[in-house]
Amino acid sequence: MTAFTDTLGFYKGSAGFGAHADKRFGYVSVKLDFADIVAARAAASATALAAADTLQVLQIPAGALMLAGGLSVVSAETTNTTATFDLGCTGGSPIAANAFANDVASNAAANTSAGLAAPALFASADTIDLLLNTAAPTDAVVWAWALYFNANAAESV
Repeated sequence: MTAFTDTLGFYKGSAGFGAHADKRFGYVSVKLDFADIVAARAAASATALAAADTLQVLQIPAGALMLAGGLSVVSAETTNTTATFDLGCTGGSPIAANAFANDVASNAAANTSAGLAAPALFASADTIDLLLNTAAPTDAVVWAWALYFNANAAESV
């Protein structure tokens, strides 16, 4: 199992609150096109993805009170069709590794999301991670997203 921190084939954004009209809420998302990710990793001579690997896919800023997140499979995997995903914090803190998605199949288009019954505060900047449970996809396209409240924005209330 390898925890990849690079962003070969995708852009995970920055760990800052966005410049939205309402600065109290933040939303981050990333498109993960595994054909692009696999090609970029090969071009960079980076280690190929494998089962049980994780990708840090969303940057979460310090002071974010996590409310919800999810994973949308928008284009199904056609090669490694047994691949499944979890979405959360791989280390289990401040949220579980599968808080937003648990064993989501890569071989069918689907939307999976979860609101946290007990919102979790990210005291320091961290990432939301995608765990490749059973196999590494090669051509699936998924969107990962998270919604949070900026607990540092009391002055904007």
